[in-house]
Amino acid sequence: MNWIMNKKRTLFFKIFVSFLAIISLFCLFYILIYYVFKTSLQEEIVQNSHNETKNTAERFSNHMEQIQIMLFHVYNNQDLVAFNRQLQRVGFQQADYLKAKNVMKDIRGYVYNSLFLLEDIIVHFPNERLTLGKSGSGSSDYMFNTSYQSATYPLEHWNTLSSEPSTFLISPAASFQMKAGSPESRLLLPYTFKNPGSAYQIIAMIDIRKAVQSFFGTTDGHTLTITDQQSNILYYSGSTSAEVRMPVFQEGETTHKQNGRYYFKAEAADGLIYITSLADTRITDQLQRLTGYMILIFVFSLLAATLVSLYLSRRLHTPVKDMLSSLLDRTSLNDVGEFRQGESHILEYDLIQSRIGELKIEKDTIVAKLNRQNAILTNYSYMNQLKNINTDLSEWNDFLADGGSYQIVYYDIRFRISEKGTMPLDRERAVRHLLDYIHLQTKEKFHANHTFQMEKNEIVSVLKEAPAFQLQMLLEQLKASLDEEKHYYVVTICTLPATDQPTKFSETYQQLRDLASEARLLDETQLISEARSLPDLKQPLVKRGRELNQAIQALEEDACMEWIHHSFAYFIKKDASVLQFRQLALSIMSHIVEFMDQQQSYKTSGVPVSEWEDMLQDCHTREDYETVFKYIVSSVITNMRDSILPAPEEPAIAMFHEIINSHYMEDISLEYLSEKLNLSTTYLSVYIKDKTGINFSEHLQKIRMRKACELLATTNWTINEISVRVGYKNITSFNRLFKKTTGISPGVYRKQHFMEVHQQRKHVD
Repeated sequence: MNWIMNKKRTLFFKIFVSFLAIISLFCLFYILIYYVFKTSLQEEIVQNSHNETKNTAERFSNHMEQIQIMLFHVYNNQDLVAFNRQLQRVGFQQADYLKAKNVMKDIRGYVYNSLFLLEDIIVHFPNERLTLGKSGSGSSDYMFNTSYQSATYPLEHWNTLSSEPSTFLISPAASFQMKAGSPESRLLLPYTFKNPGSAYQIIAMIDIRKAVQSFFGTTDGHTLTITDQQSNILYYSGSTSAEVRMPVFQEGETTHKQNGRYYFKAEAADGLIYITSLADTRITDQLQRLTGYMILIFVFSLLAATLVSLYLSRRLHTPVKDMLSSLLDRTSLNDVGEFRQGESHILEYDLIQSRIGELKIEKDTIVAKLNRQNAILTNYSYMNQLKNINTDLSEWNDFLADGGSYQIVYYDIRFRISEKGTMPLDRERAVRHLLDYIHLQTKEKFHANHTFQMEKNEIVSVLKEAPAFQLQMLLEQLKASLDEEKHYYVVTICTLPATDQPTKFSETYQQLRDLASEARLLDETQLISEARSLPDLKQPLVKRGRELNQAIQALEEDACMEWIHHSFAYFIKKDASVLQFRQLALSIMSHIVEFMDQQQSYKTSGVPVSEWEDMLQDCHTREDYETVFKYIVSSVITNMRDSILPAPEEPAIAMFHEIINSHYMEDISLEYLSEKLNLSTTYLSVYIKDKTGINFSEHLQKIRMRKACELLATTNWTINEISVRVGYKNITSFNRLFKKTTGISPGVYRKQHFMEVHQQRKHVD
């Protein structure tokens, strides 16, 4: 019993029990969270299935809209219209089949486009019993009784389809035998377009299984049904559509449970209804599988936590035992266990406290004296290290004259500039910081060294008897550290083989500077140990300078920047050095200034040429040069434009219109405009409203909607692409704002526009 009581008071027992208490608390919390999670999981699965149905309906709706536009394009193909006229006038034997060939070429372009998911597009002339398709032209009998044979859609069906009043007609999916007598068949969904009274019709054979695979997926036990507004089944992914019994949804109901299955309903914008179903047992299986996984994880976590607690408890207990053995001079714990009991709940701490109390008085004086001496020595050592940082160059001659070989490491520091063309760092402080850092790192590796600053952005380290591998390790370590701040500065580190002649220091130093000028224009620290042959570059101003002059003359900032971008890209491709890039930049700037001086109508007296030269001197990456040139070109064009055009009555409003008309596709805001116009946000908002009658957001929305209408009418881009190009990354927001502005959706607007164009062409014909 005494042994048990003693164990309860040990440090190991206390720590282990504490760990177990924490583990038990977390286990209870885990169980509570699991039960709360389990009750809401079924609702989450049902909601996710409903969202999946809505997404499927939206994808199918967008695809059907693209099919409609494609059918409309094929129907109004000029060659097809001309070929139909010839058929009406002279019959199919005398018609010009070159036009039919062009039509079939157009058809193949759509069919072999994987985005449309088409098996074929058939142009059917019922009166002439003629068809055109991806494989060529042929009789209607061969097309519908041999190539696309189906008991559901015989030739008589397509012949009588022309009497249907609908313009666009989606027929139920059916199995089509690709060749008579062949076992190969495809499940196709016919989508027909025709005008009432027209002599031909366009039939798109949609590979519905590929469409379902793309827009819905192949989830086991999860079925998809597509119906029209009259509840006619167009497609069913389970058994045959004849066996399907669709549930009856109440008005406004989108989720329905019947006969052990969940049904989810979503109606697309084109009127088609999409219904997915999911077995109730599938949800139950998921819950059971999840429960099994959670129990397994719980047991594993509990076991691992217990083992870790045992391990940590022993790790904490063992040093205390060792310390006690040392303090007690191997005296048994039981011999002194009764000495100071009751002062602490942990036996080991009681023993330590009793032993330390006996030693404390006789050691206080010694400890205080040692602490004072240690403080003095520490302070002296620290000051001595600071004095050893060699910022005075008066001793370096003696350092070199001591004999032995030495090696020079040269650091060329090139500071980056910000996007606004300004310097983000204080150069002098940054160079001093790097000097101290390089000195300390070098001193750790090499005892005999001397590090100092030569020029404004140059640091030199002279090393005595430096092993090559140790120097390489130091340079790699410095490169890794310097690259972490490469957005502020880029460093080029140059080395040459060691020499034992002090008189060659100046010559070696100049060689290292030449090596640094041969560095590549990279956004990282470079280690250079040998010279390289520089490329022989053609100056772009000699060959293409007139193109730059024309772009400046036309006040086209983008064209100027593209010319400059191509020039720098050519130097990048040829692996030019930083010196060659600097010469290129200065020559381009000089050319721009000379061109402005030649234009007598422009005022060039206020051009800050010296400021531009200083900015270009501070460029050390391609992005730096393009940032500065964008500022230079913008200043030049603004200067020239102001010299040509009279000043408007309201400069702020004119600049406001210029910015939103050229940047409407970007994520611009009132804060961005206020920064550009150097006005407060509140004042700018009131000023725009007062001068134009509408606020900023209305201006921006009006421009974007006008541009969206233009792109819908003049391009074949998808609605999603147009949404992004006019500044809306969220297509749902774009559709909502477009409908709010025009009263109709983007797809309907595009269809109406095409119909109007078609009607106008018919009147002209």
